Amino acid sequence: MPSEQFDVTTHFDESLAAKYDRRIRLFCPSYDALHQMIVPWLEGLPEGASFLSAGAGTGAEIVNLGKCFPFWRFVAVDVSPDMLNACENRAAEAGMANRVTFFNGRLQEYQSPATFDAASSVFVAHFIKDREEKLAYFRSIAASLKPGGLLILADLFGDKSSPEFARLLNVWLLSYASHGVSAEELVQDRAHVERDVAFIPESELVALLREAGFGTPLRFYQTYLFGGWVATRDV
Repeated sequence: MPSEQFDVTTHFDESLAAKYDRRIRLFCPSYDALHQMIVPWLEGLPEGASFLSAGAGTGAEIVNLGKCFPFWRFVAVDVSPDMLNACENRAAEAGMANRVTFFNGRLQEYQSPATFDAASSVFVAHFIKDREEKLAYFRSIAASLKPGGLLILADLFGDKSSPEFARLLNVWLLSYASHGVSAEELVQDRAHVERDVAFIPESELVALLREAGFGTPLRFYQTYLFGGWVATRDV
């Protein structure tokens, strides 16, 4: 029986969407570096490439990539209307309003008129607890890509039964607390991580991506329990 799923629309409501950009940088101290590290993987794409942002959030990768690749077009998909509204405002402020299409809903519900050259899923899939639902999510991304298209995936990951996981979790939360987070907020956020994040070992993540239609992913980034991979859709 599927485990209880994380309600993204409730968690990322208007008030939390407004705080997201600050909080994610406290949680992931290399968040901006991650977005800069994504760019070189995409340098070889066509000048007028199309890009799918699955779980676009407030639009960090779209705006960053839009500045680097001025002729690309983007589709932003997110289940939270408040996060998508923040993404739309950010794109407009960056002068990208005519280059981005927005879809409010699950990726599995999005019907693209054409396939994409590349896609990203940044800090999204780790909230999907059920394996079959996570597999369906990755399959939807694969189906949205051209053969040989690239996926940039970033997620929390790890084997919760390993001693390495416990050490990384502890140091990660100490890093987070060092930013002046209150004791109450730290307790709430640790409970959120333990309750809502579906940590899986990297080997299981690789297996899911292979089953979804991607080649073996390559990890290019790690900060504490945050990882980043690049994968290519099978031809």
